[in-house]
Amino acid sequence: MRRSALSLLLLSMVAIPALAGPRAVPIEPIHDFDVVAKGEVLVHDFEIRNDGDQPLMIENVRPACGCAVAKFDKSIPPGKIGRIHAEVDTLDFFGPISKSIAVYTNDVENPKLQLVVRAKVMAYISAEPSYARFLYVQQEPVQPVQQLIWAEDDHPLDVVDVKTDSQKIFVDYRPARADERREGVEGPQWIVNVNLRDNAQVGPLREEVKVITNHPKQRSAVIPVSGFVRPRQHITPMEVDFGPLQGDALPLRRSLAFTNFITDRIRVTKIDTGIEGLSAEVTDSEERPGHRFRLLLELGPDLPRGEFDTVIRIHTSDAKNPVIELPVKGVVI
Repeated sequence: MRRSALSLLLLSMVAIPALAGPRAVPIEPIHDFDVVAKGEVLVHDFEIRNDGDQPLMIENVRPACGCAVAKFDKSIPPGKIGRIHAEVDTLDFFGPISKSIAVYTNDVENPKLQLVVRAKVMAYISAEPSYARFLYVQQEPVQPVQQLIWAEDDHPLDVVDVKTDSQKIFVDYRPARADERREGVEGPQWIVNVNLRDNAQVGPLREEVKVITNHPKQRSAVIPVSGFVRPRQHITPMEVDFGPLQGDALPLRRSLAFTNFITDRIRVTKIDTGIEGLSAEVTDSEERPGHRFRLLLELGPDLPRGEFDTVIRIHTSDAKNPVIELPVKGVVI
């Protein structure tokens, strides 16, 4: 019997195998760490198997907030396994957490994989207030921020050491006195003092203190330190560039804010501009005399043509910072 044209076509279609392409199969899409100590860094390698007959390409990996992907295999040969290395820092978490990772591949059937890290974060060691914040003016008196440390499960807690890599702070620790203890908590309690150095540089504080303990479930606790170190006095902006100026544009004035951050009031005793034709005057404010001023600069018509680059020196009654300097430059065409 002669086969019909349709039968022959169907047979030919069956005889030619279709290409499978890459096939992404996550071996363990959800990894549960169960109960972990607060501050522990969770590390896990997710495995992706390529069940296809073409290389599987990991085109992009997007971790959710709080999760980081350190590295991943960008190409996985057929029949092989690739890995995606994920890390979750639990320092800022408490209770059940679930952190996802979106993985984008060239598998047309499964172009997006969802990987999940789960855990229950427990704080076996507590600190109160659990952070230290300073708003400090250089060389002014500053009180340490005191932390009370205890074990939540009444473990006989010992603070073995307290460390910081910061050059702006220093720490000390001791057993808590009876009047410093937290009521209702059994076992040893400790005091950790976070101190700011009086020579800490001006700028933001982003430091941390690591408390080392003997607790079997949480060997350390981290106390974040934040805030800002202010100068004793500050001029805004910190330097003035007049740029190119036409001679017939003079006189020209510029007003700046001058702030005294220390507790005591100050007086301006003298101002040196360094060049002829540039004058400066400081006026006190009525709202906060001795603390807020206006600095008025004036370029006079007698300022010589050409480039000028000078430093205005403002002399004050602050014995610890008697001279404040302001760079000023420009060019008269």
